[in-house]
Amino acid sequence: MSAWQLITAGFLLHVAWMIAVFDIYFMTTILPLSTKHNSPIPPPAKRVVYIVADGLRADKMLMLQPDGSTPAPFIRSVCEEKGSWGVSWTGMPSATRPGHVAMTAGFFEDPTSVAKDISGGAIDFDTVFAETRYTWTWDTPKFLNKVADYHPERIFSEQFPSEQKYLAGIDPKDMDSWVFDEVKKFMDQAKTDEDLRKKLDQDKLLFFLHLGGIDHAGYIVRPQSPEYLQHVAFLDRGIRHTVEMFEELFNHDGKTAYLYTSDHGMNDWGAHGDGSPDEVQCPLLVWGAGIQKAAPETRLDMFKDTISQDWGLDKWYRRDIDQRKMAGLLASMIGVPFPQNAVMPVPDEFLDIPDESRAHVLYANLKQLLDNFVAVERDIYHGLLAFKFRAYGKVTTELIPSIKTDIEAFLASKQYQQAISVTREKIQLAVDGLRHYQHYNTQTLRFAVAMSMIGWFIVLVLHLLQAQMHWEDNAALSPLAQNTKNILLQCAAAFAVFQLIFLYSQTTKWTHVLQYMIPLPIWTAVIIKWYEIGDIKPILRQQKEMAGIFAAALITVVMMAYGLYYRGIISICMFGFVAWLFKGKANKLDQDLMVKWTACITVMILLVARPVGTRDLNYELVLFGAVLVVSTASILYWKIPDFTVKARRLKFLSSKFVIFQICVMVLSTFILYYTAYLSNLNIRTPLLNQATSWTIFVVSLVEPVFVNTDVQSRLIAVAFAMVSPYILLSIGWETLYYFFVLWSGYLLIEVERNLTKSQPIFLPRSSSAPPANRVSSKGGAAGAKQGLNGQSFVKHHKHTRSNDILIMEPTVTEWASLNFSPDEGGTEMQSKRVITTGDVRRQLFFFVFGVATLFGTGNVCSIASFDCQDVFCFISLQNPPKMGPLMVFKLIIPGITMGCFLRVVNMVTFTSIKNCSVILMLIINAFVFVNFLWLTDVGGWTLVGESVSHYVVTQCLGAFFCLQFGISYIFTSVKV
Repeated sequence: MSAWQLITAGFLLHVAWMIAVFDIYFMTTILPLSTKHNSPIPPPAKRVVYIVADGLRADKMLMLQPDGSTPAPFIRSVCEEKGSWGVSWTGMPSATRPGHVAMTAGFFEDPTSVAKDISGGAIDFDTVFAETRYTWTWDTPKFLNKVADYHPERIFSEQFPSEQKYLAGIDPKDMDSWVFDEVKKFMDQAKTDEDLRKKLDQDKLLFFLHLGGIDHAGYIVRPQSPEYLQHVAFLDRGIRHTVEMFEELFNHDGKTAYLYTSDHGMNDWGAHGDGSPDEVQCPLLVWGAGIQKAAPETRLDMFKDTISQDWGLDKWYRRDIDQRKMAGLLASMIGVPFPQNAVMPVPDEFLDIPDESRAHVLYANLKQLLDNFVAVERDIYHGLLAFKFRAYGKVTTELIPSIKTDIEAFLASKQYQQAISVTREKIQLAVDGLRHYQHYNTQTLRFAVAMSMIGWFIVLVLHLLQAQMHWEDNAALSPLAQNTKNILLQCAAAFAVFQLIFLYSQTTKWTHVLQYMIPLPIWTAVIIKWYEIGDIKPILRQQKEMAGIFAAALITVVMMAYGLYYRGIISICMFGFVAWLFKGKANKLDQDLMVKWTACITVMILLVARPVGTRDLNYELVLFGAVLVVSTASILYWKIPDFTVKARRLKFLSSKFVIFQICVMVLSTFILYYTAYLSNLNIRTPLLNQATSWTIFVVSLVEPVFVNTDVQSRLIAVAFAMVSPYILLSIGWETLYYFFVLWSGYLLIEVERNLTKSQPIFLPRSSSAPPANRVSSKGGAAGAKQGLNGQSFVKHHKHTRSNDILIMEPTVTEWASLNFSPDEGGTEMQSKRVITTGDVRRQLFFFVFGVATLFGTGNVCSIASFDCQDVFCFISLQNPPKMGPLMVFKLIIPGITMGCFLRVVNMVTFTSIKNCSVILMLIINAFVFVNFLWLTDVGGWTLVGESVSHYVVTQCLGAFFCLQFGISYIFTSVKV
């Protein structure tokens, strides 16, 4: 198996494993149902006004300010006088479409709903909107567009103009002003439009107001800013005025209910998607017809948190709910059928209704849950082949008729308290049963993924062992061995066919089929590779000296996994590479080089150790980092006169290509500062700035391939080409950190070059006849021969414990004269030398600093660590399909550069790309496996959110580490 085949397989496996987490923990079965259920008793309200402030932080609206004031006096009065208050807890990911689906359909859609929201994915499930008699919406989410399109006769939707979703240059309040103004126009129209008035006089009406401006305000000014609180106050005034208009329109008939909440919160730098408390806590205010009024809090220590005390609301009764329960609450308020695929009980504690109405509402909710339960159970059970079916014993299809009969008997005899008690008990059993079937395949899927990870780890280890004993990976096999290998492959293929037939007969989802099938080829490869190697024990005994470094690598991997939770641990691991130089290596390195290395890593450690949530705008730091890089480039220009462009292809450019790159870096810095200046003045990014930024971005990606492929020229070209787009995407210390990434890469080359000069290169003795370029055991070290790229080295034989090792000592390892050209960059010695502890150390360094770079260049510890202000130079309208790739590209720029430096390190240490990639994939596979073991959907919202975020981030990191081999090859070796 070649290096590129292994790398490709590693990349595909990381993608498959990332998909697996959603199948294992966060997948809700959506099945069509034929019956709808609602209470036969008239509801307490004829209409409900449903207001969602997108991205509103609960604490910013409900907590008191230090001076005792509140930015939302009207909402505060609702908490204390008019209605019920609490916290609505969101699921993962905490984003717009998942939140709206949970609130209106009653379940958490799978995490791919984030992408569906961007693309306007189909709605194949029931919602509260679809059950009303009439619905009017003023909104922005694409999710609601689809719902309205499916029911044009009943749902009337007005959409905020997408061309006005500015990231800068417009007051975010304008988005909410548009909603309030459109509602006022609607009210005025209702006074003169008879057809509209007839619709409004009926019951089962819903008015949905989606206020998207506060979400944009969080992106731009951050939730901790005074401007954010001003926006909260603006919303409070707008909602109070809107409520007054609704009451006036319906003549204060007391039949209107109101619900005010948010779909998700956001962290301190304005991002969301993770499970931190600020992102999953949403305010919930309910008041009006049929709603419990504010009551004094009589429970002591009901909640483990201190939210009530922190917000000064501990005197008033608090009612928290799971966000999915809101769909049932909305349905019960106006008497419409419960959404068919809802999986949570109705929170009837919010309702101020008689026992008779409460009993019928709960019974209708139970029937809906039982219908859903029966459908999911049947979907899991598939007849003859389902011999391992595990039914949920507390509720079964056979017991459901008797459950309904008992409750209906209580209702018929007007024993409403007994009916309520029994119904609540059965509702909880139905909810538990739904969860049982939702996680029915969790253990088998988790086992399949774990086996594929373990199998892949063994495959990589076997490849390393084979590299230690063979010069050629694909050694010729005897006819018997080849036949045995063919039989193993045929058996694996037959088993795969049987497995596919079995899974197909069970109507298994294709993503589940993928996870169940992956272990088969991996473990087949393990068996075949093990068979090819033969007796593995002697080989393992010969590698005892590698045990220590691999143990250290495993400890480092576990520490880095903990470092995702505790940032200081990452700094400790980075400091280990500084301490390593002072223990046994000091005599091999210049004092000046050691001082530079220590200083560089120390600065990087300080930048990485910054606490989570520090992404404040600081363009002075961007300028400082840019000045350092430009100064370095200028020095290199004067010291390296032979850094030239291929003149035959680009004659119009100066032969001194560094001057061009310096000019582009200066231009990028000016554009960034000018854009930031305009943003502070609330002026949109000019089209010229955007066009210039995109031009620099494209030019920077392609300019390195026009530079000579000698290591010195191409490496400098790649390093400085990435600086310009990085400056345009920076908002703080990132550019400064990138400068030290460049310096650490250069110093790493120098450190490894100096160590290689004094360390032997081991080549294994083949069992076959010695190749022509090997030195016989009798030859001694008689002479020197030409080695890698014309460098000389001495070959001689030393006595070793196994007496089968040849040792080659390079005497010259200057790297400036090396060449990235595919024709010159690899030699027989590179592909055949034995792996040493130094190889593991180098890949471990790349892994540790690759993870650390996530925090040094953007503080990315989760999927909610992005900042929209990163892309202001490129985009002025909210456009996730364009914004996302730019933010991701910013993260991988340092990795691309480090990948190019790593290629040079491999060249000066005579390491093949295959050995390099296998060791790195071993390390990242162990890292991913640790985070997989820690993955959970049980416990607090923060614990679940962090575990999911860290798993996704580590899988993305693993996929990128595989990709970077190909990316760095393109950037270093492709010539135009």
